[in-house]
Amino acid sequence: MVHNVTAATRLLDVLTLFAGDPRIQTVFTCPGSSAFTRGTEEFLAARGIPLLPWPEAIRTKFDWALAASYGGDLHELRAPLTVVPHGMGYNKFLETGNRKPETGNRKPETGNRKPETGNRSSGFPSLG
Repeated sequence: MVHNVTAATRLLDVLTLFAGDPRIQTVFTCPGSSAFTRGTEEFLAARGIPLLPWPEAIRTKFDWALAASYGGDLHELRAPLTVVPHGMGYNKFLETGNRKPETGNRKPETGNRKPETGNRSSGFPSLG
């Protein structure tokens, strides 16, 4: 399951573990659920990897499915599913609203973030 280019690179890394195993046939599909799908088909095509259309993928029974994201209608797959993390933003919630740094309480001075605020001692007696 390839959701975007980041997920594709992770899956290609993982698939090297199975390279050369004649029992494994690799098929790629894209559920089209990621906000970052642009460039995914081109990325795979540049590596000679064709995509099975999603509607065909969910009609086909597979022995196993591997994804690097939980996005989309993965429950429609007819296969046991393994999901691997694909990087630093894994499981991060994608907000679709205003993402400007000054929105809401994102300013550094908001709240009690100054080092002198509150009791930040280690709880150990001072040696000095």
